[in-house]
Amino acid sequence: MNREAELSLDRIVRGSSLGRLIARICFSVLVLVLLGPFFVMLSTAIASNRAVVAIPPTWLPDQIAFSNFREAFTVIPLSRYFLNSGIIAGGATALNAIAAVPAAFALARLRFRGRRAFLIFIIATQMISPVVLLIASFKLMLVLHLLNTYWALILMDGTISLPITIWIMTAYFSLIPQEVQDAATLDGVRAWRMLKDHFVPLGVPGIVTALIFSFVIAWNEFVFALTFITNPTMRPLTTGIYAFMGQSQIQWNYLMAASLLAIIPVFVIFLIVQKQLASGLSAGAVK
Repeated sequence: MNREAELSLDRIVRGSSLGRLIARICFSVLVLVLLGPFFVMLSTAIASNRAVVAIPPTWLPDQIAFSNFREAFTVIPLSRYFLNSGIIAGGATALNAIAAVPAAFALARLRFRGRRAFLIFIIATQMISPVVLLIASFKLMLVLHLLNTYWALILMDGTISLPITIWIMTAYFSLIPQEVQDAATLDGVRAWRMLKDHFVPLGVPGIVTALIFSFVIAWNEFVFALTFITNPTMRPLTTGIYAFMGQSQIQWNYLMAASLLAIIPVFVIFLIVQKQLASGLSAGAVK
């Protein structure tokens, strides 16, 4: 009997080890597939334009040209495009913070008629592609004289990401213990002060997470930027680096170099916010 138990245990151990090995192999293959496009971008960004279009193509260029990253700033006003994207994405994120935080608090903690219907409406708006609103939005911006201004994209990008930020913040505010609201109510605290003094400090992780989505959506938006902005000096990064694609030639090396540089701010912000998320969660737990 003991021998049979030992054999069964040995089979289980071998089976679990084999399963872990298969899982690791599948995970490694998945990582390679996901990192493949970034490797191609990097190899193209450090190659000369002649090496990029060479036949047969090569995975790594014979001569590495890191100067492509510097020259990309001289071929087009890339610094200006970075500034434009920062203003637009920052403005859209600030707009979401102003509008979404009180809306999410009201939906999560206050009880009023139509609350559930409004939550369903917020989710339903996510099913509509923003492209459907392109013509109507263009006419609206034309009437408001906002074309070729930062406000056109700040308002549009903020509107696009507002439903998802409200939904994320609503879900997080709902997780805050009811005792916090009850104690504030007994102290005679009004709703606005309750939000400011109690729910915003405790809801920092959820607020930051939602605002990350808003910033990334605004930073990566292309269609509305291409439609609303025709002034070359007002273009954000997404449409600005499009200038590398000419009628007779595409400067792939500069295009990939600029694209990699455009990823860096979002990556750095995510690393910074990741630390803030951890500190915010621990601070909320202590409170």
